[in-house]
Amino acid sequence: MSELKKYTLNEFEKYINSINVSRSVRLIQLHHTYSPGYKQFTGENHIQLQTGMRNYHIKNNGWSDIGQHFTIFPDGVIVSGRSLEKIPAGIKGANTGAVCIECLGNFDKGGDIMADVQKNTIINAVKILLNRFQLKAQEAVIYHGWWSSSGAGLGDYSKTKSVKTCPGTNFFGGNTRTAFENNLLPLLEGKIKDAKKEEIEDIINRLSGAGIISDTALWIQKCTNDINVYWLCKKTADYIKRK
Repeated sequence: MSELKKYTLNEFEKYINSINVSRSVRLIQLHHTYSPGYKQFTGENHIQLQTGMRNYHIKNNGWSDIGQHFTIFPDGVIVSGRSLEKIPAGIKGANTGAVCIECLGNFDKGGDIMADVQKNTIINAVKILLNRFQLKAQEAVIYHGWWSSSGAGLGDYSKTKSVKTCPGTNFFGGNTRTAFENNLLPLLEGKIKDAKKEEIEDIINRLSGAGIISDTALWIQKCTNDINVYWLCKKTADYIKRK
């Protein structure tokens, strides 16, 4: 079994771009752990929680190793799991050719509220993998809830047919294909759809009012065209609002 290692986002990018993977990769699975969740995370027990999941998967599920290749924690730290040379135990019917990412937390409605740093890491870690394996987000990124318990591809989440709600009914706005296409997909493509236009203008106006920026039109354009600029401005504006 592979050694469990912690990575910052920058370290993760360097690692992914430095390795050779002999198997073909065409899918990126997104999951939430459900349990453990935010209450079990102390900010220091990344390896302990990952080891616990590995032990559970081996002893209770009878798998050869932890199911996922990576887990993304609430503080944005990424912890390795199963070797990328091996297919994951993530989605029955969609494991071949897949990289499996678990996002630590319960992201069903009423559960954990995803931290901005975790959100940012999820977006950028997926983008790193898409770029590394030359994949398109629309075709490659999949949710566990789009498959049935028998491994049949449903194409979308179904309350009556899906194996589970994973990655959560509130994961980036929902676990349906429409929610993915309206919320996460634009972020992976580095775009902010028109639905976000008023929010972007509000963010930039707050920054302008605080004297942080002067050319509002320029910064609205920057936020619209670059997701990383958008998140930086949003985080700054939220901090101003709380003060």
